[in-house]
Amino acid sequence: MYAVIKRELTDVWLGFFVWTGPIRPLAQAARQKGTENFAIIAAAALPWSTSVASSCALAFLIGFLTTVKPSAFFRSLKHPASMAALGLCFVALLGVLWAVEITWPERLRGLTPMGKLLGIPILIYCFSQSDRGRYVFYAFVASCTVLMLYSWIVLFWPGLSIHYKVDQPGVPVKNYIDQSQGFVFCAFALAAVAVESLRKRQQAIAISAALIAIALLANLAFVNVSRTALVYSPVLAALFAYRYLDRRTFWIAFPVLLAAIAGLWAISPNLQHKVSAAFTEYRTPKTDQGPTSVGQRLELWSKSIEFIKAAPIIGHGTGSAKPLFVRDAGGKTSLPTGIIGNPHNQTLLFVIQWGLVGGLALYAMWIVHLLTFRGEGVVAWIGLAAVVQNILSSLFNSHLSDFYQGWLYVLAVGIAAGTIKRAANSQGESAAPNLNRA
Repeated sequence: MYAVIKRELTDVWLGFFVWTGPIRPLAQAARQKGTENFAIIAAAALPWSTSVASSCALAFLIGFLTTVKPSAFFRSLKHPASMAALGLCFVALLGVLWAVEITWPERLRGLTPMGKLLGIPILIYCFSQSDRGRYVFYAFVASCTVLMLYSWIVLFWPGLSIHYKVDQPGVPVKNYIDQSQGFVFCAFALAAVAVESLRKRQQAIAISAALIAIALLANLAFVNVSRTALVYSPVLAALFAYRYLDRRTFWIAFPVLLAAIAGLWAISPNLQHKVSAAFTEYRTPKTDQGPTSVGQRLELWSKSIEFIKAAPIIGHGTGSAKPLFVRDAGGKTSLPTGIIGNPHNQTLLFVIQWGLVGGLALYAMWIVHLLTFRGEGVVAWIGLAAVVQNILSSLFNSHLSDFYQGWLYVLAVGIAAGTIKRAANSQGESAAPNLNRA
């Protein structure tokens, strides 16, 4: 233990104070390790604290700027996943120029959520040179596991919650939508770890991963779950079965999955309430107390389509969505003030601002990121699961723009793509001597 602490303190000293001289390479390696540590801490903090995660992201960026090799970084920007993210950011940046009906502060506020996408090429560069990407995943899973246990505790003792909400039982921090997003992502990532470990005869790892995955899914079924999670979870389950099971086993597992869903429905009041409430709200979108959650979305989507018709090709410009909704409302809307300006659909949010151009850029990025993870292995599955989850959840929310879901996407895609690139480079280097001998 003492040796570990001493080594870490030495790395900190090297990273901060050594910039020249014969031990500069050691100091550079220490700075790179410190930069990666901020990514690890950010992943651990993400389910709990927006401010801590933001601070770590800023520290990671500063560390990156002190360790980056410009020529290597610019070469790494040729990665399709990087180019797709940069393309969408470029559209958003150009959109500032034609947002003539709003103020510059409003334009910049609209541009801010897109900044996180710049993390994808940076993470690809950093983790294509490092084998520590897995520690970011470990940190996020460990953090969500602790949160899951805490969630069970506050379900029975709400007073122990950090941010208690009467209408969100079992949610000690943030909100049930964020909590569900993280739990589902971790559960399906761990399912892949369990299968791969079982194939390698690593029974202890396989059993541990499977048990944590089951515990996370049980929390969703019996404590609290977002209705959006009920949309993307079955799709991820089917995709997982298709990817990891042979054809015969897949068709056996499919009815088993349906039976499991039916069984959970029968014994889970939480699932019954969430699903039945969604159908009830759809049939009766307005009540005496105002529009329901489904009713709010229907009203926002209808208004969004009207805005898009007014500027279908290049949209109204970056940052224009909220001012358009506020101006249209004119104090007469039945919607709560807090949700005006967010159409709760990622496609609509981007097309309002950047028209057909923005919509094409968004879907081009998603498609490129899907294709990036078409290979085999746990890392590719983690990246694929993150993209599929974000696409489906963005049907009902603006989850690429939102803080938690957006950063989860950036971390998963950037680190997974970088790790895959590193593995491909290593295989290429190991194959080169054989080619030379041939």
